Amino acid sequence: MCLNRTIGSYDIEDGDSIDIQVDRIRCRKPVIYLYSPSDIDVSVKLSLIPEWKLSVIYPVVITEDNGRHLEWNVRTYQDGSLTERDSGLNVSYLFWEAETNSQAASKPQPVDTFNPASSSLDDTDSIVIPVDKVTVYLDNSLKVLGLHTEARTSFITYWLPSILKHKYVALRFVPQAAFERAASLRISPQPDVVTRVFMLFKGIHKEDLANWTNARIQAENDVAWWVNVVGVDPARAGDMTLFRALEWGGMEVLI
Repeated sequence: MCLNRTIGSYDIEDGDSIDIQVDRIRCRKPVIYLYSPSDIDVSVKLSLIPEWKLSVIYPVVITEDNGRHLEWNVRTYQDGSLTERDSGLNVSYLFWEAETNSQAASKPQPVDTFNPASSSLDDTDSIVIPVDKVTVYLDNSLKVLGLHTEARTSFITYWLPSILKHKYVALRFVPQAAFERAASLRISPQPDVVTRVFMLFKGIHKEDLANWTNARIQAENDVAWWVNVVGVDPARAGDMTLFRALEWGGMEVLI
């Protein structure tokens, strides 16, 4: 159905069946940076829960388990660049996207588990902010979460076109431990510190702002509260003497 047409404008008669298909929710651009104090060979394994299926990856490698598992083998360099060993490609980061798998039957999950097929935001775990304040809020939040300047800039410019479609947005960052249970990341040798930052957001209509009183108040508070919510260690994440992994990504919640 088209957005600008009413049901009455279609040739639908009493007793006809209507098949409604919902767009899959896509996990957009998680990218994985690896920073090592010396050049080393590294294995990076990513495994997704059944509710997710890999849709795009780069460098391209073979996926297994119906598109839910992959392994990159790379050489890391002190300047932050990587070489994927099979293809020889030299890259700045590892990239993956996933879409929700409508064929997977969602099971009841613990409260602290992130499920991409039923993700949500509410007045108690999010902030609500007008879009003209989003860029500064995000930059400040991402900085305290340990993202360097290039990562913050890439994050914001990637998501800004989607955010600007709305007048207000609700957003939150998923606890790292919960995200790990949905998208397990196994790196060998094991990094000294792993930082995974994943944002959920959705558009909010002006007439619905009354339902987001607490979230609007929270938006005025110090962004440092996200450090405990996500569960990161910004000081160690910025320690150049350590082997560090940094990942950022996000998803727009459409309902």
